[in-house]
Amino acid sequence: MLATLPALAVAQSTTYPLTIQNGENTLVFEKAPERAVTLNGHVTELALSLGLAPKMVGTAYLNHPILPELKADYDSIPILSDGTGSRALEVVLGTNADFAFGRLSAFRDTAVAPVEKLKELGINAYAVKGTLIKGATMADVYTDITNLGLIFDIQPAATALINKIKGEIAEVADLIAAAGKPKVRVLVYDSGEDAIYTTGKALQTHLIELAGGENVFADLEETWSDVSWEEAVARAPDVIVINDYGQTSAEDKIALLKDNPALASVPAIQNDRFVVLPLPSAFEGVRNPDAVRTLAAGFYPDLFQ
Repeated sequence: MLATLPALAVAQSTTYPLTIQNGENTLVFEKAPERAVTLNGHVTELALSLGLAPKMVGTAYLNHPILPELKADYDSIPILSDGTGSRALEVVLGTNADFAFGRLSAFRDTAVAPVEKLKELGINAYAVKGTLIKGATMADVYTDITNLGLIFDIQPAATALINKIKGEIAEVADLIAAAGKPKVRVLVYDSGEDAIYTTGKALQTHLIELAGGENVFADLEETWSDVSWEEAVARAPDVIVINDYGQTSAEDKIALLKDNPALASVPAIQNDRFVVLPLPSAFEGVRNPDAVRTLAAGFYPDLFQ
């Protein structure tokens, strides 16, 4: 039986001026933004899911197909295809944006510009909280959604989206809890041939926990880091999660791991237990429930026939 989720209670309207603390950056809004740009695929999907398409004047850095249910809105918004490299700031300024939303990596000199510089140019820049801290959880995703609700004065939409995400994750967590399944030891393989690039104190570790697993490298001090093949063998994962993205297919990544003689004794290799997870699902946003379900189905296939 599913647990009853308490409704998230927030104010129904925003009083301006509004002050939002985003990491070390203090944002002050005299009114709701009118011209927003989103600078990563998962934040674009989050903004669209909140109904913000009419206020969006540009999107950028989409490295995966948009969710089908959001495509019509997405197609109505200009794509800042030139918003990379040295011209990124110029392209964003060309939209007359007053708000920018993206991962921390979008707010660097090598991408668009630091949040301080954007503020000087009249653009309030909000970075995904999970990219500002170590050990991000879904609570941080809900903080982002709540803050967007306040910033744009759309609190009911924010509340509804949070409760939807919570409910979908709870369905999976309750099923696993009711079955009394033991935790599965999980290794995340993102990339790498000389070493394994894997996740430590990032949201993906929390998603694995919600799905009934335990990241064998949860003790890493960084959000993402290289680890040796020898250390991966020593931690004896039951399942290997393959982050699926980029030009190297998940199938090729699995073949690389299977063909590595150093990994022959790993239980996940011996039992051919791999879970392919589209990387966008591991980033903060509306795909997180899908990530939890995909992971859980791979960890406990008997529960997800």
